[in-house]
This record gives sequence, structure tokens and C-alpha cells, in this order.
Amino acid sequence: MERIVLIDGARTPHGTLLGSLSDVEGIELGRTAIDGLLDRTGVSGEEIDWVALGNAIQAGIGQVPGRQAVVESALPNDTPTTTVNEASGSGLRAITLAADRLASGRADVAIAGGFESMTNAPWILPDYRKGRRHGDVTIRDSMILDSLWDVNLDRHMGEIAEQLVDRHIDTYDVSREAQDRYALGSHQRAAAAIEAGLFDDEIVPVEAPTGTVDTDEGPRPDSTMDDLAALPTAFREDGTVTAANASKLSDGAGVVLLATESAAEELGVEPMAELVDYRYVYRDPDEFNEAVGDVVERTLVENDLTVEDIGTFWVNEAFSAQEVYVMEHLSIPREKMNPRGGAVAFGHPIGASGGMIMASLAYELHDEGLEYGMSGMSIGGGGSVMSLWKRC
Repeated sequence: MERIVLIDGARTPHGTLLGSLSDVEGIELGRTAIDGLLDRTGVSGEEIDWVALGNAIQAGIGQVPGRQAVVESALPNDTPTTTVNEASGSGLRAITLAADRLASGRADVAIAGGFESMTNAPWILPDYRKGRRHGDVTIRDSMILDSLWDVNLDRHMGEIAEQLVDRHIDTYDVSREAQDRYALGSHQRAAAAIEAGLFDDEIVPVEAPTGTVDTDEGPRPDSTMDDLAALPTAFREDGTVTAANASKLSDGAGVVLLATESAAEELGVEPMAELVDYRYVYRDPDEFNEAVGDVVERTLVENDLTVEDIGTFWVNEAFSAQEVYVMEHLSIPREKMNPRGGAVAFGHPIGASGGMIMASLAYELHDEGLEYGMSGMSIGGGGSVMSLWKRC
């Protein structure tokens, strides 16, 4: 089997909910990331054999959103495209599907990742097609229903995070204070990385009606532990999860260019990283947080590696409770976990995060000269995905 390599990655800035990207539709965010990637690599659109794009909140977005982004982009209209919807795992699932297609010989060069505009998610009227004779009508928020609500359990993902705390509070330090401390660190790291220009090479500016957006929104490094402690809990009166120690609602897009090693040589491009492996783990729906620990551990074991061998872990910060649990459960040093900040500071544009994280991981491996890095996340419904990469 040929080696699968990542040639480059490109992502938009993270936009906060109702922030600088609020007037840019998700399709346009996806188109921007794709065109930015093509411009950056100098690879012609005609060389792309297949595109896979994650998108999770699809109510009202229109038919086959991934295809829409490709048609709007500089890619030829006959470029085969697949849209992937697997909640938070959508973008990384698209990348693993692209890798499988390359490994099978059905494609040589592919673009994969995802896009999401949580700001523009519509409100919906369930059952209204059948009409109402009288009584109240309930409007549902598709942003919550399609991405933040476990329908099997009829529970918000934040409440499920509180269950994680219930199960492990006597074993690990997943307290409110530990979560807030982790969140504060994420904001400080993100702000420091922005200030140092560490994201400049991976970001593609977005042209919005209000002007050019070229910097991540969200990080608040001036917050203090007292500020975070003063915030009310979001899901239980006596709970631990708050708006500050959970991922932000946000907008964005990110894609990577993948190829077989021989195709990369023919294109004359130098790859950044090689895909070593990827794994999926599923548990009961209310244990999606623990599944992240399982998939990290399984990926390491199956590749005869240890935590010490991995230079950086880009594990999506759905909830600080999840990150604290994974670090304690697997003895991952804090300095290795999301060293440039994560979704608690930047936001988690559901279907886009996998592609955005992957672009950031590739650049950190390259910038820091790290040998191995891992990227992955939890998936609503009890799942998790993790990918293992080696710097080229």
C-alpha cells in the first residue's frame, strides 16, 4: 500500500457566533478554504480526483452542501464530491474517507475537510407541514438539534459532559476548578499563538461584507480564574460546565490536500506529513467523552507508541471536562495537549473542526520539527476518532 501524505492545509479564521463571519454563508467559507489551498500549493484543480467535505448543520443549507462549495470554487465542475455528516467528526471523517480512497487506488489526489456556519443555522418548525388548528407552536434551533443534542438520550451534550464528571470525580480531578484552569490555559495559549503569528501561514483570509477577516476570534487571555468562577453553570444548578469551559459556538472552514506519495512526486510538491493510522471507537451514547481516551490509547497501542513518542495532541476541546479526563487517564502532559489553544478559546464549528485542526497540526509538526502528532475528537452518539501523523 502506498504512503498517504498531506501536502498542505488551509483554514479560515475562527469566527465567533454572530461575529465577523456572521454574514458569510457556510458554503462560501468552504469555497474560500478550497481556493486558498489550491492557490497555496499551486496544484491545478484538474489534478484533484475527489473531494470530501464535512458539514453537520444541514437544515436549510440546500442540496448536497459539499457539492455546492466545490461548484463555487476554482475546481472543475466535474470534480466528484461527497458530503459527510457525522456531527463533530464530520471533517476528520471526510479526511479518513479520502485517505481510504487514495489507499484503494480509486484516487491519487484529494481535498478533504469541512465547513460550518453556526451563526446562520436556521430555526425550524417541526410538524408544521401538517398544520395547526390552535395552540402554541414550538420553534426549534437547528444549531442545537442537529449538532448539540443527543436525540437517542434526548439530552444536550453539555449534560452528558456533566455525567462524565459524576462518574470520575472520585478518581480524577475533573472538578469545576480544574476545568476552569484548563479553559484559562487554552485562552492564554491561543492568544500567545496569534500574537506570535503561528497561524499566519495556515489561515486564508475571508472577504466579509464588513471587510477582510484574517485573524481568529474568541480568545480572552485577560480573564482570570475569579472571572471564570463567577460564571453560572449551563446545564445543572450544581454542575461544573459553563460557557467558559466548554467550546464556543463558531463559524469556519478547513481543508487539507492529500495524495499518494507517487502522485505528490509527480506534482512536484513537498509533503508536510504522512498518515500513519487512524482509529474509531464507539461506546454507549452517554460515554462519548470516555471514547476519546479509548481511541487515543488504542491508536498508540496499535502503532507500538507511547504518550512520550507523541510531540503534540490536537484533541478537540468540546468540553474542558473531557480534556482534563483524557490527560489524567492517559498521563498526557498539559504542555502537549493543544499547545496553541483549542476550541474552548477559538470555537468549535461542528463540521469544520476536523479540517481546521488538521491544518493546524500539520503546521505545528513542520514549525516545531516534531516527529509524531495526533488529531481527533469526540463524536455525538458515543463515538470518537483519532488520526496519527508523522512529519515528512
